[in-house]
Amino acid sequence: MLRPGRNIYYGWFVLAAVSGIGFANAVTSIGVLTVFVVPLSEELDWTRPQVSGATSVGAILGALTAVFIGRLSDRLGARVILTTGGVLIVLATLYLALIQSLLGFYLGFGLARLSDQGLVQSVAPPTVAKWFLRYRGRALGILFFATSVGGVVMPLLTQFVIEQWSWRVAWVVLSGAMLLVGAIPCALLVRRQPEDLGLLPDGRRAVQAEAIGSSAAPDAASPSAAEGQPTWRLGEAIRSSTLWLLLFAAFMGGVGSTGIGLHLVPYLTQQGLGAIQAVGAVSVGFLAGAVGNMGWGFLTERLSARYLLAVIYLARAGSVALLLAVSSPIEAYAFAVLRGVAEGGAAAVTVVLLAQYYGSRHLGAIYGVNRAVQVLGFALGPIVAGLAYDVNGSYRGAFASFLFITAASALLVAVAKRPHRWPMSSDAGRE
Repeated sequence: MLRPGRNIYYGWFVLAAVSGIGFANAVTSIGVLTVFVVPLSEELDWTRPQVSGATSVGAILGALTAVFIGRLSDRLGARVILTTGGVLIVLATLYLALIQSLLGFYLGFGLARLSDQGLVQSVAPPTVAKWFLRYRGRALGILFFATSVGGVVMPLLTQFVIEQWSWRVAWVVLSGAMLLVGAIPCALLVRRQPEDLGLLPDGRRAVQAEAIGSSAAPDAASPSAAEGQPTWRLGEAIRSSTLWLLLFAAFMGGVGSTGIGLHLVPYLTQQGLGAIQAVGAVSVGFLAGAVGNMGWGFLTERLSARYLLAVIYLARAGSVALLLAVSSPIEAYAFAVLRGVAEGGAAAVTVVLLAQYYGSRHLGAIYGVNRAVQVLGFALGPIVAGLAYDVNGSYRGAFASFLFITAASALLVAVAKRPHRWPMSSDAGRE
């Protein structure tokens, strides 16, 4: 934190750089790809399941990578990993501007999604969590706020460039955004953890750390210093039933998230909305997510992260129910607001919950596994929705199934109580 007569805590610079790549990382998002679905299908004569398949290939590769990369970031730090991820996305999006074949599209977008899911998104949240403790919720809220703002800006920018020039020029513009806002700041500013600079999380001195425990949020650890946090290794965490409940919830939530996200614009146009109105709903959702991220982040400092995450999944399920009834722009935007708020909070609250339960020392490895499982869900969702459309000429059946599994995710999170070791250790007590 800022101290009179002292420099600003370096963690805020790390947060700024990581937030920059989070913002720019929207160039690989489902919200951006959904804008490309129609022009790619019309110009290159590809079906929607063929376009959807590229997201799944990249997601599966990203899931496999995330497990390894999470552990690597705990040891080596995030600067090299985040910078490498940004550069790979730059190269992939430049290549996508030149593609002529479906194989080329799979290679280019697959690489972009691999870097997105396996390097950037699996490493960015644990990096921020390592630099903050008492203010972890708001710091993660800022990170995911920036990510959501990217989700607002990039689809609109993409649609504008496509309409003014072409979809190939749009990929070049997205590539430049990642280079300038994402890769370069991470290369210059990101460091592994505050202890490497002789600091404690939040910029506290050792004597200040002792006073934090009394103000910790419910379900939170109450550390007196960095070593006072619960410290679970990945192998220990995997053996806890709590983590498995959270992993199942992440997987099912991932299926519903991208299953709807990739096909949202085509679905809304099928419901009678214009292309601009449909893309506008995507951006409204990201804007709502940006606001929601800040709110959820602050709430984790006061309320149980577990209960907050369960509420988020319930809100997601409610948004799907609204989507199934959409027939006008107002209804589409109402859906987008509710879903955006819920989607926005899930990532930040999940990281806070994992850090509270298992500590931050090995958070990269633990969150990497969570991210990998979630990304596998991301891979399955678009294929399910695409096949449902090809068979039935409608997305409604698939979306109804997504409503059910998202509601089930809320129940799994609600019963995922704080883990404990056998025999009980001093840093992993019951709730």
